[in-house]
Amino acid sequence: MAKDSTSARGRLPELKGDARTDRWREHRAGVKADLIESTLRAIDEFGPDLSIDDIIGTAGIPRPKLYRFFRDKEELFEGVSERVQELVLERLTPHLVVAGAALEAVRSGLRAYVDLVDERPNVFRFVVNSQFSGSHSATNLLERGMALADATVAMLGSIIRMRGGNGDNMEYLVDAILGAVALSVLRWLNTPTIEKDALVDELTVIVWGALSASAASRGVVLDPDEELSVVPNLFD
Repeated sequence: MAKDSTSARGRLPELKGDARTDRWREHRAGVKADLIESTLRAIDEFGPDLSIDDIIGTAGIPRPKLYRFFRDKEELFEGVSERVQELVLERLTPHLVVAGAALEAVRSGLRAYVDLVDERPNVFRFVVNSQFSGSHSATNLLERGMALADATVAMLGSIIRMRGGNGDNMEYLVDAILGAVALSVLRWLNTPTIEKDALVDELTVIVWGALSASAASRGVVLDPDEELSVVPNLFD
C-alpha cells in the first residue's frame, strides 16, 4: 500500500512557504492519493459499475470523509483516470528507451501494455466507461493519454532522425497506433477469442507494419532485426 500511495501522489501541490499550510497541503495530497488507490482496489473487486458504498467500504472510511477530499464522485473518478494513465506510463516507460532488435522492442512494449490490462481488467473497463459517459467525451480520453503519446513521438522522431529521415509530425502516426491498440485490446478484453500471446503477435504485425511504412515514406528503411541504441534524454 505504501508503495502505491507514494507513486499515486504524483505532483504535490505547490508549496507556499508557510510550514503549517504546506504540511496540510501535503497531507491532503497524500490522503487523496490513498483514496484513489482504495477506489482502484474497489474497482478490481466490484467491477466498473461500483458504487460509492463499495469505495468507502474498501477504504474503511465514512462517506463524509470522502467528500472532504473530493467535491463529488466526478472529481474522484477524474483522479482515478489520471492514476491509471500514470500506471500505463510507468509500465511502458522502460520500453520507450529502446535497445535491442527493433521488432522485439515493439513486441515487448505491446506485451507490457496487454499484461497490465490483463492484470486489472475492471480498471480499464472503468476508465473507458467513465470517459464516454456524462460530461466526458473522446477528447478527454485522448488528453489523458497525452504523456504516453508525447513520449512515443519523441522516441520515434529520434530514431528516424538518427537515420537521416524526417522525424517531424509523428504525432498523427502515434495517435493512430495507440488508438488502434487500445481498441483492439479492449475488444479482446471483452471478447477474448484468441490467447494473449496471439493477441500480442497480431498487434506486433499491425504496429510494425505502420511504423515501417511511415518510416519508408520519410526516407528510412527499418530493419526488424536492427539493433537499436538507447535514445538519450528522451524524458528530459
